[in-house]
Amino acid sequence: MDDTLVERVRQIMQTSGLNQTDFAELIATSPDRLSKSLSGTRKFTTTELALAAQSAGTTVEWLLTGQHKATPAIAARTALAAAPSHDQISDLVSRFSTASEQLQMLADPPRAIAPLPNLAATTMYIDQADRLATDALSMVRDRGMDSTASLDLPALLEEVFSVDVAIVSLPGGLDGCAWQTELDRLIVLDRTSNWARQRFSLAHELGHILAGDAQTLIAEAVPPHSSQMSEKRANSFAASFLMPADEVRKMAQNLGDPAHFAALVNHFRVSPTSMAWRLVNLGLLTSSSVSKWQSVTAESCALTAGRPQLISSERARSEASRIPPRLLNEHLEHFYNGATSARPLAALLEMSSHDVIDLLRPVAIQK
Repeated sequence: MDDTLVERVRQIMQTSGLNQTDFAELIATSPDRLSKSLSGTRKFTTTELALAAQSAGTTVEWLLTGQHKATPAIAARTALAAAPSHDQISDLVSRFSTASEQLQMLADPPRAIAPLPNLAATTMYIDQADRLATDALSMVRDRGMDSTASLDLPALLEEVFSVDVAIVSLPGGLDGCAWQTELDRLIVLDRTSNWARQRFSLAHELGHILAGDAQTLIAEAVPPHSSQMSEKRANSFAASFLMPADEVRKMAQNLGDPAHFAALVNHFRVSPTSMAWRLVNLGLLTSSSVSKWQSVTAESCALTAGRPQLISSERARSEASRIPPRLLNEHLEHFYNGATSARPLAALLEMSSHDVIDLLRPVAIQK
């Protein structure tokens, strides 16, 4: 065990004025277990560290590293008509960032985080977006995935880019939030029936993370048009990432045929307007043709192409709450191994510790 961690726990115990027996009771452990942890032969559990930090008015991050945890600070990226409070968004993000922090503490060896592409050294946001998309798609294809079109995009982001993706009910008309530190990458999306918009929002937020924009928490209604370079870059990245130029060019034929255009929309799972503008930017469609698609929805395109099952499958995914599986599965593993209590799982699941224990208790089989 790290000597500095033990030293900081000893410092808290000394400052508290409690003897070892009373301090053990304070952090919900036994004197014997505390003695073993202080001697370095046993690891502190997350609950013990959390209670020790709470008793001293500090954080687990300070106990582990001597530094205080980065707190999500909201960036004023987009002016919302009914902006939710900073506390609302910060609390929501902290639910997942705290779970990630606890896993960093428990992991041995430390949890790996994927390297990200470098942002091109140019002032042209389109060039930066195209380069980021090219590099990101290369990372995807290196994993044996030929296209992002038909894939479970949240799962892909977690596997390839180490981005935890949650889907919850967001306040105030937000489409999504993004936040990153050296050890955490998080995107939180709003539950919605508009699956094409949610998918674009997810790619948009990934663009912020790959560009390093999300070191302050971005909470936004994803803007179709914006004067801010970071928003233009994120939108351009999303279009290039979701609709790769080589794939679009290969498939784009008979664009005057509504059925063929609908097939493109269905394949890439984007809105007709996004598809039309991508074709314009690739020189495959005139800008005057965009207006005819602005009142058409992704779902009507699915019906035109005779694919109603696409609507039901995509709605089921976009409307459902989603806890990042990586966070949930690793916390479950540590709980079953006895490395942590039910409290971290309870906080992640927004349940009481007693309910979590009841849920995970083995069922007795009646003979």
